[in-house]
Amino acid sequence: MASWLSALYTSDPSLVRCEVDRVRDSLKLEHDYAGIGGWHDGMVLQRRYAAGTARSEFWEIPDTDVVMLASGTLPLGTPVEENAQPFRYHQWLFGQVGQMANAEAVRDRLLDQLPDFIQSVVRGVTLAEVVFAQFLAALRQLGRTDDPSLDAVVAAKALAAVARSVDQVSAEVGGTEKIRLGLMASNGRSLIAARRGLPMSYLLLEGKVECRRCGIPADAPENDALVRDHRRRRSVVVSTVPLRRDELSVPDGGFLAVDRRLSVQTA
Repeated sequence: MASWLSALYTSDPSLVRCEVDRVRDSLKLEHDYAGIGGWHDGMVLQRRYAAGTARSEFWEIPDTDVVMLASGTLPLGTPVEENAQPFRYHQWLFGQVGQMANAEAVRDRLLDQLPDFIQSVVRGVTLAEVVFAQFLAALRQLGRTDDPSLDAVVAAKALAAVARSVDQVSAEVGGTEKIRLGLMASNGRSLIAARRGLPMSYLLLEGKVECRRCGIPADAPENDALVRDHRRRRSVVVSTVPLRRDELSVPDGGFLAVDRRLSVQTA
């Protein structure tokens, strides 16, 4: 499972690198792999970095409204290409972070619950990918898997239901401790998250002139177009690692939904 998971939805995709730079110091690439996913010109783009590979390009994100970032550890000998997060299916990207003692038994039970055509989506050996398949199955029951107009709250409720299902299955296969689980997903038009037990927070980034990446000082005159763009930008960041003191918590056992207007709803 990923050791941390973060996602950002911004109002200005041309400034996505600047927005990620505002929280980058909290996102340490210290694990076996790093993964990144986003959307550019309607296409899903992914990059994965295995242990020992240079990661200097990790932060050079293509112009995208939504970006998902993960850093984690895999069992020895596990192929990065099939098992590193975020996972992808059609336009969906998905990530999971968390811990449970009976993860292998939970994975087997959840995999058995899936219809054959959804089971075929699973290529790796991680629990996280099977949880993603459960989410895809939930969307298929709604008939909305590839619906770009899918309401963010509807999708987020489905994700929260999957988290509850994982908790229930963990108890059924002998889990004696409360699970710690954080889920995030996006189809490039909405960003959704759910958690059970595991800390997860979100941060509202308002526009500001100062930009470390672009070398713009706080007192830069606003008659420059780039400065005005930085002032107008807005973003929402969701993360399983602390980012700033003014961040807000995603409700435990609940969900977060961000739509194309960057409207945030939690429950």
